[in-house]
Amino acid sequence: MELNFYKLQIGGNDLILVNQLSKPTIDETLLPRLSKILCKRSKGVGSNGVIYLYPGIEHEVQIKFYNSKGSSNNISYDAFLCTAKYVFDYGLSGSEYIVIESTFGVITVDCIDSTSFRISLGEPTTESGEIITENSMSDYSKQVVIEGRSTVYTPVTLRETGISIFFPNKQENDKKEISNYFRCLRKKKQYRTVFINIFNEEEIGVETYSQYYKRDNCFISAIAGVSSVINGLCDRELTIYYRSDTIFFQWDREDNHVYITGQPGYVFSGSFYFDEES
Repeated sequence: MELNFYKLQIGGNDLILVNQLSKPTIDETLLPRLSKILCKRSKGVGSNGVIYLYPGIEHEVQIKFYNSKGSSNNISYDAFLCTAKYVFDYGLSGSEYIVIESTFGVITVDCIDSTSFRISLGEPTTESGEIITENSMSDYSKQVVIEGRSTVYTPVTLRETGISIFFPNKQENDKKEISNYFRCLRKKKQYRTVFINIFNEEEIGVETYSQYYKRDNCFISAIAGVSSVINGLCDRELTIYYRSDTIFFQWDREDNHVYITGQPGYVFSGSFYFDEES
């Protein structure tokens, strides 16, 4: 089977998009195996996940997303922004917003312009479900001892829980040890850790050592932004520098939702032969 694809990226997170809108040709039972093959950087196209684009049921489009391990269990906000970019460019939806159906529900992406797209990640909460607000009297920071050293961290949940650590003096090995600690803390729930460098009240830089198949720049940026605000370090609107990209964060006062605006772009397009029998 010959598959046409587009490779897109946002902040260095590269994703493959396969258009199945006009006539779906891939047996859905093959999607996990196909995704793992496509994502291989040696023999496949190379990416951290695959977006399969289908006609929607109640809206224009729907997607099925698989990470590089062939799993569809984790939501990818990066995938929604890359899908919105493709759908917008090919005139498959409206020019103000794009509604995308998925196994995680219906997601609306705002079209700021032809290059910038905005998505809501919802209201931030604690792991126990308590709504987080900027003006709360609660102290959301916690402390843990890792490799004999005390580490202060801030957990924030947006569907999944992320761990924020402010790192001006952290060494590279320390960051990796901390990331491994939180990733292995629970067998069934792996926390993604983001390290934050505060430049000023309106700009921060972030780093992460998440596993490739867990990479999601929108999620990482949202966790970093909320943590910076509730620790009294930054404003509710931020420019976030992550890898080679710039991402914009907004924590709206009215609905308490966290919004991320990114600029997904194309890397290249091509075709790939997939042997269904092998």
